[in-house]
Amino acid sequence: MSRFAWSDQVTTINTTLRSLEQQVADGERNAPGLEDLKSALDDLRLRAWGLLMATNETDYYNFQERFRIRRTKEMCTAMSSDIRSGKMHADNPELPEVAQAAREVAQAVEEARG
Repeated sequence: MSRFAWSDQVTTINTTLRSLEQQVADGERNAPGLEDLKSALDDLRLRAWGLLMATNETDYYNFQERFRIRRTKEMCTAMSSDIRSGKMHADNPELPEVAQAAREVAQAVEEARG
């Protein structure tokens, strides 16, 4: 039995989601099957979390910490890219709160690292 190609599956999911986002950005509001896709992705996320927990159960705290750090880094990198490219509007009224939260995280990291 061959090994499961995780990276291929992730690429497929990301490509599908980008395509759906583009359709909505282009004004297409009728997305048949979108709710089913959302449910399937929610289920996938929960199952994947369970698999990760099962493989890392001896060190749950460190696993959860690494997961949160990586996810935060991914979200910040994506948001920075979206703001710079114009995909996200710079005049969004919630962005100053995001900037403040990012500054607080950066300060906490610096303080913790000495």
